[in-house]
This record gives sequence, C-alpha cells and structure tokens, in this order.
Amino acid sequence: MIRPKHHMTPKEMSFQRLHVLWLFVFLLFVILVLRLSWVQLGGGERYHRLAAENNFKQIPVLAPRGNIYDRNGKPIVTNQSLYTAIYLETDDPKDRKLATAKRLAQVLHLPLEEVLQSMDVGLDAKGNDVPRREPPYYPKKIKDRLTEREVVELVENPSLFPGINVIMEPLRKYRNDTFAVQTIGYVRSFAGAKSSLKKYKSAAEKPDQGGYLDWEQVGMDGIEYSYQDQLRGKHGYRLVRVNSSGKVVQVLKEVHPRPGNSLYLTLDEQMQLETEKFIEEHLRHLRTMGGKNQAPYAKSAYAVAMEVKTGKIRAMVSYPDYDPSIWNRRVSPKDYENLRFVIRNGTIEEAPFDASGYDNPDRVVNRHPFSVLPLGSTFKPLMVLMGLQEKLITPWTYWADPGKFYYAEATPPIRNAGGHNYGVLNPIRALQKSSNTFMAWLGTKWYRRDKEKALKKFLDYTHQFGLGVPTGVRLKGEQDGTEDYRSIAKRFSGLGAMALASFGQAQRYTTLQLAQYAATLANKGVRLRPQLVEKIVDANNKVIEETKPEVLNRAAINPRYFDTVTKGMVAVTQPGGTASQLFKGLPFQVAAKTGTSEQDIPGRGRVENSVFIAFAPADNPQIAVAVVVPEGGYGAVGAGPIAEKMIQLYYQRFMQNQAH
Repeated sequence: MIRPKHHMTPKEMSFQRLHVLWLFVFLLFVILVLRLSWVQLGGGERYHRLAAENNFKQIPVLAPRGNIYDRNGKPIVTNQSLYTAIYLETDDPKDRKLATAKRLAQVLHLPLEEVLQSMDVGLDAKGNDVPRREPPYYPKKIKDRLTEREVVELVENPSLFPGINVIMEPLRKYRNDTFAVQTIGYVRSFAGAKSSLKKYKSAAEKPDQGGYLDWEQVGMDGIEYSYQDQLRGKHGYRLVRVNSSGKVVQVLKEVHPRPGNSLYLTLDEQMQLETEKFIEEHLRHLRTMGGKNQAPYAKSAYAVAMEVKTGKIRAMVSYPDYDPSIWNRRVSPKDYENLRFVIRNGTIEEAPFDASGYDNPDRVVNRHPFSVLPLGSTFKPLMVLMGLQEKLITPWTYWADPGKFYYAEATPPIRNAGGHNYGVLNPIRALQKSSNTFMAWLGTKWYRRDKEKALKKFLDYTHQFGLGVPTGVRLKGEQDGTEDYRSIAKRFSGLGAMALASFGQAQRYTTLQLAQYAATLANKGVRLRPQLVEKIVDANNKVIEETKPEVLNRAAINPRYFDTVTKGMVAVTQPGGTASQLFKGLPFQVAAKTGTSEQDIPGRGRVENSVFIAFAPADNPQIAVAVVVPEGGYGAVGAGPIAEKMIQLYYQRFMQNQAH
C-alpha cells in the first residue's frame, strides 16, 4: 500500500534548520580547537622565542667552579665574585644601539669595535650591517671585572645604557706564587676554547652548545682541563620580564646554580714550593759556579717525586715557570709571546729552552735540547734486570772491563765516561761505576743470541717499566717518549741499535716516565698509575671520590733479581759510587742512578744533559724521584742535588713525624 507523502510542518522545518546550525557551529569549534592545538604544539616554540625576544629574558647565573687545594687543604685555586656587564638586546633602532655602544666604549675604556662585537647587534663602528654570531635574545657579555666607578656609571644612568645590566659573576683566582703552575693549568672563555680544543668543539655543535655559555670559564690545560667535568658546576638562571629599555622589572623565576666539585691534590704545598725555590737557586749556581762543572745554559729543570706504594705525586716541577695571576687579567699578545717558552709542562711533554729576552728567540730555541731527552745511564738498572731475567748473566757473573769495547768490526768502540777502565766488574759494581762497556757487552751478547727477538723483548721490558708508553696520569698532552733505537735497527744495524740502547742512548723519555720507572724498580716490577688528585668533594665537603692505588701492570721479572739491582743502586751513593757525595744527611740508605746523556744539537754539536733517578729508603722504598736538567752536565752535579733535596723534604714532611 502506498503511503501518502508527508509534508513537514513549519515547526519541524525549524527544528531541522536548528540541527544544521548546531552541526555548523560544532564543526567551527572543532576547527578552532585544532588550530589552537597547532599553535600550542606546532608553533609553540616559535611563539615562545618571539616572547623571549620581546618581554621575557632568561638570564644565566654562572655556577662557581670547584676549588683546588693541596693535600692538606691549602687553597691553590679559588674563585672571586666580580661585577660583569651584560647586554639584553632591546627593540631600539640601529642608530640608538650604535649610540649606546659608543657610550659604553667611553665608560668601560674599550674600543668601539670590541663593544659592538660583544653586543652582537649586527653593526660595525660605521653603522654598517654585519653578520650576527648568536640570536638576538641571547644575553651578551660586554665586560667583566668592572671597577666601582664603572658599576656606578652604568647602574645610575639606565636611560643612557638601554639593555645593559650589571650582575655578579664568579671568576677564577690564582695564587701569586708559582705553585705547580703548569700542572694546575688555566682557564679561558668557552668562546675561545671551542675553536681550539676538540672537547669544547664537540660541545659547541650540540643544541645550546651543550649548556656552555660563551663567556663561561673552562679548563684549557693541566688539572683545570683534565677535571673540567668535575670542577664545572651546574648553572642557574633568572627568568625575568624586561621593559622596552631592556631593564629587568620583574623576576618571575629563579633557579640557583650548583657549584662544581672541589679537588684535593696529592701535591704537598711546602714540598712543592721549596723544591721550586731550590731549583731556581741551584740552576743559578750551575751557570755561575766556574770550573769544569759549570753549565752556562742550565736554565731548565724538571722534577717529579712519586710515592712508591700509592702512585701519589708529592711534587711536580717544570722550571722555568710563571706567575699564574697573569690569567686574572686580559692576556696581551706580548704576554703570550713570553708564555710560549714556559707554559708547557716539561715533566710530561716537550718544553723548549727559555729563549725569552734573546734577539732571535726562534733561532735560539733550536740550538738547545728540549725537556724530553735521552735518559743516559739511568737506564742501566733495567738493562741489568733484563740480563738477569734472560739468563745472560747471574748476580755473580764477572767480566773484565777492556776500557774500550768493540761490538763489531770497523765501528767506533764503546767507552766509559772519562775513558776509565774499571777492571773486573760484576752487575753491582757495573752499576756503581756506571760502566758503558759492561752494558754494551750485555746488550750485544743478547742480540747475538736471539737476533730480532732480542729487540722485541727489549722493547716489551721497557714498556713494562713505563718507558715508551703513557704513564696514565690524568693530564692533557702527555707524550710517550721516542724510541730512536727502533729506527736505527731498521735502517742500519740491530746490533748497533742494541749497543746504543743498552746504556741509555737512542731513547728519550719524559721526567714523569722516569719517575714511574724508578718507582717500578723500587716496587719490584709493580707499575702504578701516577695520581695527582687525592679526593674529590662536593659543595658540602662530602667525599664523592677518593684515590686508590691503581696497578697498571706487573713486570715479567723474577722478584729476587731486584735485590741485585737495588744493591748496585745503593752502591752508587756509597764511597766509590758516582753519587757518593749525596744523601749523607739522611738516616737511611738511598738507591740511586746517575745519568749523563749525550745529545747532538744541529749547529752546536754534542751537549751533555744531567739525569738522575732514586728511591728511598732502599730497604723499604716509599718515595721515588726523577730529575732532568738539560745541558746540566754530569748527573750527580746537575740533577743529583735536586733529587737529594726532594727526598730530604719528603722525609721531613711524611716520614719524620711518623717515626716519632
């Protein structure tokens, strides 16, 4: 059945129109919500940045770096709070920004170009457009270390310096003495560091530069660099609202900074400073003493004292040094010119002759040895150990010194110092007299027996004692020495290379390597990592890390053979030994070895460097020392007295009170 067609009443038609209207309103609402969501989520970052560029600024509050103390808590490096001028860019036109820069340059006594570069507003001194380095909303540092007059001028005249705010900033403060200056290192701004050091270059490539601020001080060398992540704190900030002149009118939020951790070093203040003073006086004496032992070019010395059982370094001296307070001010190009001769830590890397004051310093530097040089006869204890371990000799082997030892036909003979013939030698007497001929006989005997295998084993043994490999100390730039005998063996003769290397020639090592080597001899082949930090504490002085002895390796030498070598080294300091005039005032015996290493310098010929190693007490070693004096002459004269002084100081500071 067909139903009749229904006609909507006017009331029904009104309801239908109302439903359509509600649907339309609902769709508009959905579109509006979606748009607002996009603004909030998709475009929020952009609007946040626009807000930051206008009324709201986040002013960083720098965290103080941790302090550095000696082992007893004597301050070495601290911080000082100084006034700093920062710029929060305003909406002013370019001509007003340029006028502000000109007034700043006048008040702060800075070149206009430098002020504009710091403000980073995209203008040069003539008002021309230049590229910006950072976004406009970043705070920019104009000058630190403001004087009281500069602070007053800026604070009391805000209308003349729109956008300028004065804040307190922690800056590194160094002592006025020379305490281990190269070991401590120094800091500079992150802006400069990120273009020169890989660590900071990597940070600069991260978002927001990995949290670093361009004007933040960061470690550049020494302990300041090696412990950068511990010493650096966590910055705070203030979220503020500013007016049209860039002045803060309201602090909306404040997050306080967290100071960095502090370091207690293993270095002893008195031992370090007295060693530095003694070295300065001793070198002056060597240059002016007259006679056959005068050393007119003895201007440098490098010394390390390292505990045998812990690896803790109690003194580390690289001389000449410099006054670290230079980093508390602007360092001029002239300052850098002079620093290049003294800024390197010569105990771990090549440091040059101090040529400052000469008319042609670059030419002078190349006519003198650097700090990494042949270790000379200080190598002989290890040569004897290797001979014993390889069954080439026994502790009771006797050998008649010929005075001149020919290891091959048509080659110059090996001679003892001064051309001496020491008669019948055994291992102990060979060490006491420092016989080159005995060592060359021993080394070439080994090579003839084992050929190339002897050189490989020789290399392996030296590495086990820390020679030719990194010591493991936490300092930037450590070198692992040069093993010239290896290239001699490849290019010329393995036999000749072994002959030279057997008594300490054709191999060059750092002073710290020699100290670690001496400690390993004292420790019967146990090689420890050198330690410079005793403990790390937080801002509440809570210990968060404490140094423990760390064994790097154990030498493959029978422990009983060390007794023979120790007796030989003790004999060095007894009547008839090469250092018999030293260590007489101590209540125990000292095991030592002198070294007079020869080095050919282009344009000058052969020079003699003074090298010395020792450990004490000989029967229960606690301290090992190594000293290098380039062009210092005979080992017992140039370097020996410095070693003696260090052991005396260690006895006074660490042993004498314990004995009572």
